[in-house]
Amino acid sequence: MIFLIGMPGTGKTYWGKKLAAAYDHEFIDMDAYIAKKEKTEIATLFEIEGEEGFRKMENLYLERIIATASESTVIACGGGTPCFYKNMEMMLEAGEVIYLQSTTAHLINNLKNDTTQRPLLKGKNNMEAYLENVLTERKQDYELAQHILPTENISLTTFEKIMSHV
Repeated sequence: MIFLIGMPGTGKTYWGKKLAAAYDHEFIDMDAYIAKKEKTEIATLFEIEGEEGFRKMENLYLERIIATASESTVIACGGGTPCFYKNMEMMLEAGEVIYLQSTTAHLINNLKNDTTQRPLLKGKNNMEAYLENVLTERKQDYELAQHILPTENISLTTFEKIMSHV
């Protein structure tokens, strides 16, 4: 299993789909998976459950994915997934974790035209300051990944070395 982690806007879903297609792997976007199983949007789950309730739910779904998905699955995780409970530990034990590392400027550029509802970004007046703060909080968790790939000049060939060992 390959887990893609990183901040919102790093391209986890985009690169996850590309990797899965290029290497004939299955693809799971965790947020889409949870939304489908719960029959509602992630933003709604955040409103109903609060962040703490959502993170517990996310942890249970991660366990389920690890237990049931094939070894040849690429999983695009939610931005906060590795930072709660023992999620990162579970992912590291189950497969390869790739941190898509991005600058705040790159994130803002990717997010400015994004139509995805991202509950933690909703209503933030100073997106740059907010993203910097969240990145600082999550950095130590993200950097536990076996692989760190800067997203500035990323391409499918960037993943070749990692994929050859999976």
